[in-house]
Amino acid sequence: MSAPIDGYVRRVRHLLPGPAAARSELMCELSDGLYDAARAHVRAGVAAEEAGARAVADCGPAEDTAAAYRPELTAVQGRHTAMLVAVLMPGLNLLWDVPWMISGPWNAPPNPVVSALSRVVTGSDLLAGGSAVVLLLLMVLAARRGRPATSLTGAVAVVGVLAFTVTLGCSVAMMAVNADGPSQAFATSWIGLLVGSVTLGCACLLVRSLVRSLRSAFAGVRTP
Repeated sequence: MSAPIDGYVRRVRHLLPGPAAARSELMCELSDGLYDAARAHVRAGVAAEEAGARAVADCGPAEDTAAAYRPELTAVQGRHTAMLVAVLMPGLNLLWDVPWMISGPWNAPPNPVVSALSRVVTGSDLLAGGSAVVLLLLMVLAARRGRPATSLTGAVAVVGVLAFTVTLGCSVAMMAVNADGPSQAFATSWIGLLVGSVTLGCACLLVRSLVRSLRSAFAGVRTP
């Protein structure tokens, strides 16, 4: 009885992008329902293995089952990404302001180009964070009304990708402009290594969530 059911659940799981915890919970519910249906077939006199196959057949194609679960997982992923963008983009911007409040060789008079790029990064990060908060509120409202949040998930992913790209590009440019002076001193200092490590970890977390949101939203758009 277990072989066809377990194989079916694995197939549905493979077709579903989204947060692992939420996906596992849904798959447990699906598995429990299939086993309940199989046991009902057994009580009706069907052989165990045949009962599992019938339960799977009654549930329908794995693609259809995954499509039914996808909006819920997409909404969960979208809310997760929105929270990360809302917190990390402005938060990391603030984190990078801290070293300049501490005396050190990296605290040279700011280059005009660096100052301009820094303002662009700050504006981009704050705009992304504010947009993510608005989109998160819209997602919560959509969930309460039972509406899908596929487009909102895609929107927050696009906002995050654009802000991340602007921030990364400007940061690389600022490092290049100050490569022979403050940037080198900062990169080799204890606070530079600390801030850089925290930034790298947060960036990896954010990029992973952005990719998952794009995948979820794109899969939702393709679903008929």
